[in-house]
Amino acid sequence: MNVERWLKTRKPAWEKLEALIKRIEKSGMHNLDRSELQELGRLYRMTSADLSRARSLKLGQDVQVYLNNLVVKAHNQVYQTRRNRWADLGNFLWLTFPRLVKEKILYIVVSFLLFAGPGVLAYCSTVKDPHFAQLEIMKNHPLVSEEMWNMIENKKMWTDSVQGYSQTASSMIATNNIRVCIMSFVFGITFGFGTAFVLINNGLNIGTILGLCKAYGMLDKPVAFIAGHGVLELTAIFISGGAGLLIGRALLFPGQYRRIDAFKMVARDAAGLFGGCVPLLLVAGTIEGFISPRTDISPETKFAVSLATLVLLMLYLFAPRNSKEESDISGNQN
Repeated sequence: MNVERWLKTRKPAWEKLEALIKRIEKSGMHNLDRSELQELGRLYRMTSADLSRARSLKLGQDVQVYLNNLVVKAHNQVYQTRRNRWADLGNFLWLTFPRLVKEKILYIVVSFLLFAGPGVLAYCSTVKDPHFAQLEIMKNHPLVSEEMWNMIENKKMWTDSVQGYSQTASSMIATNNIRVCIMSFVFGITFGFGTAFVLINNGLNIGTILGLCKAYGMLDKPVAFIAGHGVLELTAIFISGGAGLLIGRALLFPGQYRRIDAFKMVARDAAGLFGGCVPLLLVAGTIEGFISPRTDISPETKFAVSLATLVLLMLYLFAPRNSKEESDISGNQN
């Protein structure tokens, strides 16, 4: 196949599609007549096929990026409907976010391992030698502060002070968890190393605290506290970490693309992964503020809440959706 001849013959169609899109962006879809609307659909399908061929032929990154952007813009115009922000939000939460989680599950698993591996190591090391908790990851910042150590040593929970202030506690806890997720996501711009540090550091902190509680015979208390909200909270952190790692991989290994182009190609998916975590964190923060610290709620009830959130979360993220709209979205991303 003569690539130069193919590009020369296909370029007029691309330029015509680009011109139609610019007209729509400037004046709206209603200014196109019936024949132009039909032409828009035809050119969109042809350009989508050309993008697939360009990828299979491994043409230059400038051609692939140009065609990819053109196809995305055309898709948005061809399938646009009257804007309903609530419907868009519902569509994102019900279709787009679960699909992204399934597509990028490898990054989420790596995020989990970066958190869980150091966490298990810290737990075992602290149970064996409680002084491991004095290890400083950063100067003057031990894994467990002196204040928390004293509380654990006296078999007191650091959550006792939030009882009776559930609304305030819920807000503060949700904000803190969102902050951790933001850091995991945003630090992907450091080629993923910042994301890895946040995950490893949080895993070490939680593992060390649990290990110290085990050493002082009060492991049951923090486990019961974490049970209710932990499934949603930790899952959101892992997904946000996966989004950061997705960005980091694109920047670290851009392949045939420039780094900025590689970043643009994954930015939307990464942002979608992070955005879908916000509702999870809000629900987790509510449980953590209203249920988790309460001593008048039995541990069995808290574990039942944990099991219920796990089952519902798995159904939400991984149950199949038989929806034409989901097919359209998946086709656009591919």
